[in-house]
Amino acid sequence: MNQPQKRRQQILLEMAGIEQMEKGRLSAEFRESMREGKRVRLGPYYKHQCWEDGQNRSRRVPEEEAEQLREAVEGYHQFRQLADEYAELTIQMTREQAQGTQGKKKPG
Repeated sequence: MNQPQKRRQQILLEMAGIEQMEKGRLSAEFRESMREGKRVRLGPYYKHQCWEDGQNRSRRVPEEEAEQLREAVEGYHQFRQLADEYAELTIQMTREQAQGTQGKKKPG
């Protein structure tokens, strides 16, 4: 098994190890308020945004759910990066195979 084939197998194992995924992004917002004559920073307030059914969907996320959602969003982005790498390796292997067969003459 050559290096690209080994890496493809490794990528599939890494993909299988991702247990949570969620599309979109999670952001933390802070607000300022005046309390007793002092400026106070409030938050974070978490917001999850994703593109669904042709629309940008947005929802507030309670603080106690934010960390798990952050990990799921990171899982999805990691999966996409691995899928892109897998595709690039497969394209590379396909092109190498095609170049190898172009130099051979057909018996005739």
